[in-house]
Amino acid sequence: MKTKPYVPGGKLAGAKGPVVMLASNENPFGPNPLAIDAMCEAAASVHVYPDPTYGALREAIARAMGIEDANRIVVSSGSDEIIHLLTQCYAGPGDEILQTEHAFSMYAVSATAHGAACISVPETGLTAGANAILAGVSERTRILFLANPNNPTGTMMSVDALTALQDALPPHVLFVIDGAYAEYVGPDYEAAIRDLVDRRANTVMMRTFSKIHGLAAARLGWAYLPQEIAETFQRIRGPFNVNSLAVAAGIASISDPAFIDMSRAHNTLWRAKMTDALNAMGLATPGSEANFVLPDFGSAERAAAANDFLKARDILVRAVGGYGLPTRLRISVGSAEDNEAVLAALRDFTASR
Repeated sequence: MKTKPYVPGGKLAGAKGPVVMLASNENPFGPNPLAIDAMCEAAASVHVYPDPTYGALREAIARAMGIEDANRIVVSSGSDEIIHLLTQCYAGPGDEILQTEHAFSMYAVSATAHGAACISVPETGLTAGANAILAGVSERTRILFLANPNNPTGTMMSVDALTALQDALPPHVLFVIDGAYAEYVGPDYEAAIRDLVDRRANTVMMRTFSKIHGLAAARLGWAYLPQEIAETFQRIRGPFNVNSLAVAAGIASISDPAFIDMSRAHNTLWRAKMTDALNAMGLATPGSEANFVLPDFGSAERAAAANDFLKARDILVRAVGGYGLPTRLRISVGSAEDNEAVLAALRDFTASR
């Protein structure tokens, strides 16, 4: 099998002290304190299997997201499981999965694992476009995975563009909108992609608790799907695919919009500050709609040197050469202190080379 394994943000070996972790797009505030309390309470019952229907969690998601029918919500062990199970359901040998040029790597991993070909179409200015996507559709295309905002570019298509793309896609293509970073755009956008699912029987919205909810290690994702696709998903998932601690944390976190609002506001403020500061250093940094920025160092060699420079100062960011972006580094928006640290280090780097 020629599947290339997913390469995570990782840890920094040999660090001399605390590490500034800006490689994996984690919430700098950590999890909601209410989620921590809920997990502690749930820990006393981990000898009991969780509710196999996950009804309480799905109802909590439905209330928070304005979804009328919780039966059309599915939950998963991270959104990666949704990618895997949708591919298992709808694609296989001889089929094609469609993605854009700088897409999240798990789409290709899952396609290859199930014997499907992964077709990438070009982006324009690091941004997906409907014309390029539609040009890549064939009679063998089974799924279009589109992260919006995209990781690792931080760019996104507008809701109008998504709607036009949805209308133009043939019905045999399952349109999966990956909203892992949707909360950073805002509630209006979250509602808009929810409503796209209701417009067509071939559209899925996928979400995660790993980013703004700060529950990356809990491994919790969810999706809103047309009824028929939801029923198919429920038939093939494992009976206890989400653990009780994650369920408790998810219910507590999604039921507290104040924590999400605080996290979004911090991200919006510091994302703008970091973008402006990096551009002022001569590191061309496009606008981002997610919780990271993507400065360009001009060459792969300079980007690698900057990465080594940061590692020597116990600052970990993400090299993205594997995504076809060797001249750039992806830098998560962290705490104010960590953001200042990486900016100060990069000022020193750019002043010397």
